[in-house]
Amino acid sequence: MRTRRFVLRFFALALSAATAVHAEPARIRVGALKGPSGIALIRLFETPPTLPDGSLVEAVAVPNVEAMTAKIVAGECDFAVLPINVAAKLAGSGIPVRLAAVIGDGMVAFLAQGSAISSFAELKGREVYVAGQGATPDYLFRRLLKEANLDPERDVRLNYSLPYPEMAAALASGRIGFAVLPEPFATAAISANAAISAPLDLGALWTKATGQASYPMTALVVNTRLATERPEIVRAVLAAAKGSIEAVKADPDTAARLVEKHDLGLKAAIAAKAIPRSAYVYTPAYAARSAVEALLKVFLELAPASVGGKLPDAAFYAAF
Repeated sequence: MRTRRFVLRFFALALSAATAVHAEPARIRVGALKGPSGIALIRLFETPPTLPDGSLVEAVAVPNVEAMTAKIVAGECDFAVLPINVAAKLAGSGIPVRLAAVIGDGMVAFLAQGSAISSFAELKGREVYVAGQGATPDYLFRRLLKEANLDPERDVRLNYSLPYPEMAAALASGRIGFAVLPEPFATAAISANAAISAPLDLGALWTKATGQASYPMTALVVNTRLATERPEIVRAVLAAAKGSIEAVKADPDTAARLVEKHDLGLKAAIAAKAIPRSAYVYTPAYAARSAVEALLKVFLELAPASVGGKLPDAAFYAAF
């Protein structure tokens, strides 16, 4: 009987050891949006970091915000890149995410083709094409129009009918005269036609209106449970994200080639030109709160539902 128990225990231990040997390492999944915001994390695609507990980082390119939101809700991403207002709305809706860092500041340009504009007042009665109704370029531009005592509903015709790439092409060809475009589409338009100018500095006007140095556009969020239970893993991923941003800014050409290699939605030639014009940053959430709230207040004023009806509370801002 004793021999039988020994044999059974031996096989149990052997099975346990075999299972441990063949068990797959844990995966930390990082979702990066295809396009300009995903560029910041390109090094995580090329050289995923080694995490303290042996977990593997898996960077995934996600086509759009809607798909990213679905992955977050389904628990398929531990970290994710999102527009600031979408991150706030998810948190306000009870989805367990926290802001880990701002990884992209303002990179929206007002572009003109064949017309000398020196102030917002000169836009009265004109048509301006705006990238993304209900997105940051739209609400930013509306806020600055109001600051110039123009009613966005009556004094200026805002047109949202063209997708970003088509808007850049239409501006370059002269089919439209004015556009509000983020990078890299602003760079694409300027590269296609040297007559295109950026006569109004939206960043400077935002600073004048709000006192903030810039407006944050891109958030890196983290799953709340991961942040609470495995802070050392979160710190390691965030350090890798910061390193990626520094590498992108230091060597745009290499970053651009990697963007095309990993199919993040941009050709290397355009990405290389756009990176120096794009405001990639790494600002920890706790340090970005005032700038984030300044932008979210604009969304809250113009479309409360776009941020969940209220500003996020202090718990939204992770302390890493």
